Amino acid sequence: MTSAIELQRAYAQALIVERVRLHEYRIVNDVLMAAQTLKRGFTTDVSAILAQARVQKGAAIDPVAAYRASGYRAKCAQNRPGKQNLGGGIV
Repeated sequence: MTSAIELQRAYAQALIVERVRLHEYRIVNDVLMAAQTLKRGFTTDVSAILAQARVQKGAAIDPVAAYRASGYRAKCAQNRPGKQNLGGGIV
């Protein structure tokens, strides 16, 4: 679940990179400014954007909190078979 959240975050950050400016810096071989342009995109806090996107899709703003509040994990634990003691281990 957290992997999916981080993928969404990275995708949103990639979308806000100023691609035209990045291309211009690459053409003139300005590595420092190209790196700064990428870094600015990938260090921008996109939490509010992601929250709004989730609201628009009818999803939870905080997926982890929603998962914990749902009790799904506890319900799955109840459905698992009990531990079976089949022996003493290494013989």
